[in-house]
Amino acid sequence: MDIGESVIFPKPRDRQEEDLYGVLSGFVHDVTRILNRGVVFEDNVDCAFVSFTSNATPDTEDTVAHGLGRVPTGYLVYSRDKAGVLYDSGTAFTASNIYLKCNVASVAFKLIVF
Repeated sequence: MDIGESVIFPKPRDRQEEDLYGVLSGFVHDVTRILNRGVVFEDNVDCAFVSFTSNATPDTEDTVAHGLGRVPTGYLVYSRDKAGVLYDSGTAFTASNIYLKCNVASVAFKLIVF
């Protein structure tokens, strides 16, 4: 249903109202499309989803590209394939990489970098 055809909004009376209703109709269409597909985490949070496997030598620094284009403030681990603690290596994060260590060899991690 077009916003101009709804019970809530009367039909436009002039060109200015037609323009306004056109903009509102587009906005309602966009919001409806977004809500119908669900609110997606990555659409609403400035973050990157990153997968990597830690070094084969425990407690060795890994350089992990994140693609944010800015220095991240942190990360969350949301998946790992075996026990292991992931921690900051001590090297400052950059606009392209984060630097991490793991106390166990070759752990496959999935992170949200924000």
